Amino acid sequence: MKKEVSPELYNYNKFPGPAFALVGDKVVSENIELSLLINHKEAFDQTVFGQRFSQLMLKFDYIVGDWGNEQLRLKGFYKDDKPVASDLKIGRLDDYLLEYCNFGCAYFVLGNDSPQEMPAEPEDKPRRKRNRSRNNRKPQENRTVQNTGRQNKGKPAKLGSSASKQQKQERQKRQDKKKVNREIQEVKRGFVIRQKER
Repeated sequence: MKKEVSPELYNYNKFPGPAFALVGDKVVSENIELSLLINHKEAFDQTVFGQRFSQLMLKFDYIVGDWGNEQLRLKGFYKDDKPVASDLKIGRLDDYLLEYCNFGCAYFVLGNDSPQEMPAEPEDKPRRKRNRSRNNRKPQENRTVQNTGRQNKGKPAKLGSSASKQQKQERQKRQDKKKVNREIQEVKRGFVIRQKER
């Protein structure tokens, strides 16, 4: 069963374009003038075209509108001599109608005599994700302790000094802390494969 939709809800464009009027074979608005080149099966409807129209369509040399499922779809094409992809050239209109439109659908072609260049928007490059390995991360405290124990450009401190004893104690504390954390993680996992005995 087909759902009934009121005609006011057919406007999908959040910011509808200007109101258009058909004067002979010209489609005019406040500052826009387009030529109606082809109107197959009387497809052009100025109110629906105004609802679906966007200012971005003015960059194209031709605007093609086709009807499918009682909805108007607009597609822009360039002249054949422009350096763009071949599927965006008006010479490929027949291919577009055969491949993307319903068979025998009503369509129209509007010519834009003065296409406007749209300002290029900067593309947002996706940020690369950093590989964060937990093994490589060390707290800042460990780095400072290691650096204070070293003197004379990387030469280790003398073994008999109080600094080396303090280093050994710090190292032992870190190892004990790692061991406790490892045991906690194993308990959280719910099983222990094997305890390494010394």
